[in-house]
Amino acid sequence: MSTLHTTNKPGQALELCLRAVASGDSVLLIEDAVYELLSPVTRLNALPDGCSIYVLDIDAKARGVKVSEPFEAINYDRFVSLCVDNEKVLSWF
Repeated sequence: MSTLHTTNKPGQALELCLRAVASGDSVLLIEDAVYELLSPVTRLNALPDGCSIYVLDIDAKARGVKVSEPFEAINYDRFVSLCVDNEKVLSWF
C-alpha cells in the first residue's frame, strides 16, 4: 500500500514523517519543509529504497531554495495526481 507523506516544517514534523516512510512511499515537502534541502547533511538521503521525494516548486521558489537531483520539483497539478495515485495521504504538521 503506497502512501504520500506531506510535511510543511523541518524539525519534528519532518522527523516523524521520515520514521513512518516505507519502501514505495513518496514524500512531498511543502511550505517551510523545503528548507531541509539547504542542510548539508539532509535526513532525506536515509529513506528506504524505492521512495520518491518531491518538492512543491512554488514553495521552493518563494523561499529561494534550489531543487536538484535526486529531488523533483512539482507543481500543483502533479501534487493532485500524487494524491490520487497513492492509496493514502498522510500530512505531518
